[in-house]
Order: sequence, then structure tokens, then C-alpha cells
Amino acid sequence: MAHPSRRLSLKFFRRNQTSTDIVEKTPQQVSLLTSTIAVTVLFSSAGLILVFAWISWLFIFNPDKIVWLNKFLPEWAQIPFGYSEHPHTLPEIQASLQAQKQTSGATLALDKNENAFLLPIFQQRTDCQSNCQELAALRVYQLATDSEFQSKREKYYRLATQLSVTGIEKSLIEGTAESDDTNTLLPLNTIKGFDDETPASGAWFNLQGQYKKGTTAIAYGQILYYNPERSNLIQLLSWKNSNGQLPKWQQVTGNDTKELILDQTVGLEPQLRVYQVKPTKLYLNPIELDKISLKPPAIKDTAYQNAISIARSGLWTPALESLKSIQQQGKIALPATAQAQIDLIRLHAQFTKAQAEKTWASPSEQVLSDLIDGRWSQALKVFKASPQNAQEISILLKAEKGKLWNRVAATLEVNPQQTEVLAWGALILAVQQGNESANSWLEKQPKITKDTIAEIQDLLKRLNHESAKS
Repeated sequence: MAHPSRRLSLKFFRRNQTSTDIVEKTPQQVSLLTSTIAVTVLFSSAGLILVFAWISWLFIFNPDKIVWLNKFLPEWAQIPFGYSEHPHTLPEIQASLQAQKQTSGATLALDKNENAFLLPIFQQRTDCQSNCQELAALRVYQLATDSEFQSKREKYYRLATQLSVTGIEKSLIEGTAESDDTNTLLPLNTIKGFDDETPASGAWFNLQGQYKKGTTAIAYGQILYYNPERSNLIQLLSWKNSNGQLPKWQQVTGNDTKELILDQTVGLEPQLRVYQVKPTKLYLNPIELDKISLKPPAIKDTAYQNAISIARSGLWTPALESLKSIQQQGKIALPATAQAQIDLIRLHAQFTKAQAEKTWASPSEQVLSDLIDGRWSQALKVFKASPQNAQEISILLKAEKGKLWNRVAATLEVNPQQTEVLAWGALILAVQQGNESANSWLEKQPKITKDTIAEIQDLLKRLNHESAKS
């Protein structure tokens, strides 16, 4: 057994050793902390240098982009920008523009008190015969709040931001990837606010122009948003349309925020583009217009994916019915993206249903509207109704360019035993490729019965008989 004095000396030695370790480690920790601080300061300094370099570059080459900095600087530190270094009255601004051979349009208020307004600036197009005024820029002016200007009788305004307007490439309007006129810019010559209520605080504008291609007048434009918190104009979306329908705001997804709808429908085929206002992490551009898409399906459920596949083929009403059934069962939770897809399908289904329920003078138009809405049986009744109907519908099917066939293929992929759909598939093939192709296709269909084949062959005989007459 160790002597008490020896145990005491051992404890003292261990305690002493621990203290020594601490004393030895402390300089290493201090050194590490000093290095960390030095690296942090170095990177922070490098970041600040890059930011200042970027602002300096913009100040020299594109000063319009940093006008917004003045909002955060005291008056004595305001950055001079030539046209905005001193407030001006509206007549003075207009006179300055005339001296530069430009004109101003009507002011568009940006707030209820009219303390800020948007001023469109126009210029004459060169080598132009008619409608030669085009938008060159958009300026935002804000009421000068300096005491020396508030006491004056007239209102004085400072330039808050400016956006150059360059037009839209002709190739995008014509829908050609490559064109001799790729670099040709079509002008924008009007600007309007939206009459209907718009989402987000701020103001929305539609810039518009028109281009004639043959006998078709194509309207085109850009959607702009003014962000009052940043005093910034943002160009969010370019659009085109040949049916005369302008972009509009409407509640589609059922929430409090409206969506932007571009109706590009031609004929009986609905083409509705729906955009939601979504936040971004960008300081100057805090929002974006995000298109609701059916690709990919929002959830990995077979029934849901089948419904989306049918919708993509153009069968909006059958797809909506399937989705309603999924919702009623309540077996799967639907995220916001899935609900948006369902609401987009509902919007299209409303259109195709209304068209199918109309009374059409032409049998071919009636059949086409029925087939687009997925009313296979109803369309077949019209076909069988009279020899004249069969003849006219034969001409319709001959001109079919794949949209009806896509509907047939998508439906049979989900349910390969629908007799009416098989019948329309065979009729399309018979008209376009002959009876041999139609019969060969029928025989390859899974689970098809002999009775179904015989029934469809009777329809093909009727079609051939009427075609032979014509």
C-alpha cells in the first residue's frame, strides 16, 4: 500500500502535468484562431473589392443599372447620373426629350397618390413608311421630397430607374429556329396596364406590337413588373398570339393569387399557358413568372401519371375525370404542384367541353369537337348517322395530322379494350394508309375479340363504300 505522502505527490504531479498541457495547447489554439480571422478578413475584403469593382464597371458602362443605389444613400452621397442629378418638372422632362428627338407618352401612375409614375419614351423608326413610333425606353420618376422642392408650386420629380426597350426578335414571332431575319427586331409601340386586379404589390404592364404574316396578324409583346421596394423595372415574359386574345390575370389554382393566362388557342384545340407568380432569391428581381407544366407528373402514382399522360395527348376531360376520382379516394396527398397541374387540366377541359356541347352545322366539326373532348361513342353515332356524314368525316380524317391519333394511342395505352377508341384508330389508318394497315393494326391489339374486329370491319366497309362514291 502506497504511503499517503507518495499518493499526494502523484496527484500533485498529474495536476501539474494537466496544467502544463493546457499551457502548451493555448498558443496553438490562439494561432488557429488568428489564422481563421485572417482568412475570413481576406475573403471578405476580396468580396467587397469584387462588389465595388462591379458597381464601378456599371457606373462607367451602364449607369442606368445602379440608379437604385441612390435610394439607400443620404442626399449628400447621391450618385450623379446626368439626367437625374437634379429634379425636374414634367414639362421640363418632356422638353428635354424633344431636344433629343424623342417624345413621351401618357404617364402611368405607379401608386394611388401619384407620387411616382412610369413615362414611356418613343422615337421614330428609320426607313419606315407607316406606324413609325416605337418604344425606346421606360423611365420611372418619383416625387422629390427635398424641402426646397416641396415648397414650390409645381411638382418636381427625380429619375428612379430606366429600362431600355429593344423589341422582340422576328424569328421568335414566326416560330422559326433559323431565319435570314434572325437579327431583325420587331418594335413594341404600345404600353398598357392591366384592367383586372393583379397579384403582388407593384404594377404590371403589357408592352405590345403587331406583325402581319400573309393574311394573319400576329400580336406580340412583353410583360413587365415594377417593384416599388427596389424601384426597379423587370421584364418577365415575352409572348405572341394570332387569335386576338391578350394576356390576362385570372384565378386558376384557387388560391388568393391570380395567375397570368396566355390564350394561344387556334381552332378547336385549346392552348392555354398559365404562369404563377413565384418568389426568387434575387435582390433586384424578387419574383418570376413560372409556367405550370405537365412534365413531369407531380407525384409518382400510376393512376395520377396515366391521367397526366392522357391530358398531354389533349384529352383534357377524361384526364380531369380520372383525377377527380383520385382526389375523392383520398389515398394520396396532393402537393401544390399536383393541384396546379389539375387546375391547368380543368381550365382546358372547360374549353373542350363547351365546344363539344355546341350545336355544329357541319358533321365533321361535330365529330372533331367530340373527339377532342374524348367523346368517342358520341362521335361514332354521328359517323353512323348518314352516308353523307361518313363521307365528310372521311375528308376530316384524311387531313388529320397526328393530334387525333395521339389521343387514340394515349387512351389505348391506359385502357386497350375500349371498342370505340379502337374503331377510330382503325378509321384513321384506313383513310390515311388503307384497309390493310387498319386490319393489321387491329390484329396486333392486345385482348381484342373477334366480335370487336368484325364490328369495326363493318365500319371500314361503310367508309370504303362512301369513299368509292366520291
